[in-house]
Amino acid sequence: MDRTITHHLRSVIMAGGSGTRFWPKSRWLFPKQFLKILSDKSMLQMTIERLLPLTPMEHIYIVGNKSHKPLFEQQVSGCDDTHLVLEPVGKNTAACIATMAFILSRQDPENILLILPADHWITDAAKFRKTLSRAAAAAYHERAIVTLGIPPTFPSTGYGYIKISQSSQEEENASVYPVEAFVEKPNLERARTYLEAGNFYWNSGIFITRADVILSEIATHLPDLHAPLRKLQTIVPSGIPDFLEEVYPTLPSISIDYGVMEKTNKAMMTKADFGWSDVGSWDALYDLSPKDRAQNVTEGLAILEDCRGCLVSSHGHMIAGVGLEDIIVINSPDATLVLPRGRSQDVRRIVERLKENGLEELI
Repeated sequence: MDRTITHHLRSVIMAGGSGTRFWPKSRWLFPKQFLKILSDKSMLQMTIERLLPLTPMEHIYIVGNKSHKPLFEQQVSGCDDTHLVLEPVGKNTAACIATMAFILSRQDPENILLILPADHWITDAAKFRKTLSRAAAAAYHERAIVTLGIPPTFPSTGYGYIKISQSSQEEENASVYPVEAFVEKPNLERARTYLEAGNFYWNSGIFITRADVILSEIATHLPDLHAPLRKLQTIVPSGIPDFLEEVYPTLPSISIDYGVMEKTNKAMMTKADFGWSDVGSWDALYDLSPKDRAQNVTEGLAILEDCRGCLVSSHGHMIAGVGLEDIIVINSPDATLVLPRGRSQDVRRIVERLKENGLEELI
């Protein structure tokens, strides 16, 4: 990789999510990014490990909720206030990215931000880093905001999509492509048309851009977010936590997709074929997990008899199933979730119902 690119690389890990679709294992006080899923390390620890050959620990920054500070300190070696930026309240991805762009632009406006969630599953880490390097070079030299597009393998209704033109996709030797549109999560019929078209890719939620470029686009498209955070460019580092405590709750809550990526003319995409999943639901976990001859996945205290295509996880009491097909059962010490496979995107509705019924202690 070009030394100029290497010198400017900074990783920004977004670790403030609540992982509601992974309820009841994922809870507000111990969300998905801190869980050990498909590994003996947490999702956050695996994310850091994948990045270390590309950016050393001193160039890795984590943004999370202040309520989770003990978890960060427990799971991340050498975690300190310089590289751990704590939000007093969640305000979605645009606020998170804007905050880090301002902070890292203080060092150098040309710093390249590798912005990625803390809770993704990636099979080929080496190819992942190679893809990030390619995207970083394009982001630096083209002054673009590059996102990683995952080639879809089925008509998913759980992911947003990125559309590129058919003509640009057919260009030989092209490594990045101008984005035509960002598309919201579709229904099944529309998702099938995207799959057949061949120029739609899953939106990974991973972005690579220079600090000065993303700040310019935020100033243009989200001035109400940009203006309150400008003081981050001049405030002393020790004053940043107090500043965020005061200002962050007043910021607009909007995703970077809606706020910037759907409006900017600087969006580009590179294809990312390194074995990816956001492990965003129990169905996704089933798809990724090793299965027995009956295509069942069991974890913990579970016995299945004459069952097929089931996911059963219990670390509390024994769960026994007979004659079940395509069922998910997830048990935790104080709650049990039962649903048919294919419906796990709707688990967030249970979390909403718990809030409505004043059962916040179960969230």
